[in-house]
Amino acid sequence: MANKTLFDESKIGSLTLRNRVVMAPLTRQCADDDGTPNDEMAAYYSRRARGGVGLIITEGTYPADNLGGIGYLNQPGIANEKHQEAWRKIVDACHKQGAKIILQLMHAGRVADPRTLLGNESPVSASNTQSDGWVLYTDTDDELHDRGLEGEWPQVNFPAARSLEENELKIIANDFAAAARRAINCGFDGVEIHGANGYLLYQFTDPKQNLRTDDYGGSAAKNLKFPNMVVDAVRAEIGNDKIISYRISQDGVDDFTGFWEEGQIYVDALGIELAKMNVDAIHWSSFDWKDNRFDGNCPPIPVSLKKQTKKPLITNGNIYDGKSADEVFSSEAGDFVAIGRPIFAHPDWVHIVASGLPYNWMEFDRKYVISPPYDYSYAYPKSLPKRDWSPSAKLKRNQ
Repeated sequence: MANKTLFDESKIGSLTLRNRVVMAPLTRQCADDDGTPNDEMAAYYSRRARGGVGLIITEGTYPADNLGGIGYLNQPGIANEKHQEAWRKIVDACHKQGAKIILQLMHAGRVADPRTLLGNESPVSASNTQSDGWVLYTDTDDELHDRGLEGEWPQVNFPAARSLEENELKIIANDFAAAARRAINCGFDGVEIHGANGYLLYQFTDPKQNLRTDDYGGSAAKNLKFPNMVVDAVRAEIGNDKIISYRISQDGVDDFTGFWEEGQIYVDALGIELAKMNVDAIHWSSFDWKDNRFDGNCPPIPVSLKKQTKKPLITNGNIYDGKSADEVFSSEAGDFVAIGRPIFAHPDWVHIVASGLPYNWMEFDRKYVISPPYDYSYAYPKSLPKRDWSPSAKLKRNQ
């Protein structure tokens, strides 16, 4: 078999991609106040489609406005027809540039920004647990100013989460399925189920957060029972012609140094179960794909997952140029590379790497999302209307 290269035409399920470069999902909070995607988002995504990526995975998008599913203020949704029709413009713009695009579906679970919760609603999770909290948004004064905020960045302390009842698990799975149907209706090439980075499905997968003693916790197979319920509901709704990716990680937004205490034993057990999952690809998310965090003598986690699942593997984490991308392929650590911050900062990343010419890659800095040094005006725009993101703000909902 020929060695993989970054610019091979490749397939995930029924979907043919012009290369192996995937634009990783990147949280931006640039939707309208009610979660409706807008023209700025269309410009942002189509600019990166024009830059040559094979596949775009959108930012995390909430499937429904119930059971604490919204993660952030100004997070996009796909919860109603208004959202659906607004996404259509984005999908069409990306397709015109030759890229494929799938919608990432995400339920926030216990790390839902408290300002998005309804009334006295509690966040929900796999078990009765509580996040330690974190500082939302970023930490640069430039971005604070340009986003129209005053004072310090808000420290968000999450309320204690309650454990979901079994009937509520079915409601959420059906919400994902209905959202996936809306995504397909507006032209998406598939969906990604977000099971990583600290959000709800991750909270079931992580043994430290899933303390259940019923059929939905206690082993790798049981920890993945609810994620599998979601995947199966989505698959039943959209069929086999559209792809489903499943994203997984061992750390979260409220625990960036998290790791699985059972180490390779748990990785192997998850790999066995993920091989059975009715998805077309697995998406491994990390800060550095080589770093296991638990044992340097074990292979990198994506190497294990690729070998065990035998599914196309999208690998993310410290891949920033052509050389680092090729290392993923030569190490059998992935079939596709998901590039986040470098494509955020350099929309023409694919064309630059393909040229083979020397390039002055800048080290990513959050300030560049506000004041990009080159042709990157659609990273974070300066033209968005002023938003109220104060600690007392509440999510604006469709009436």
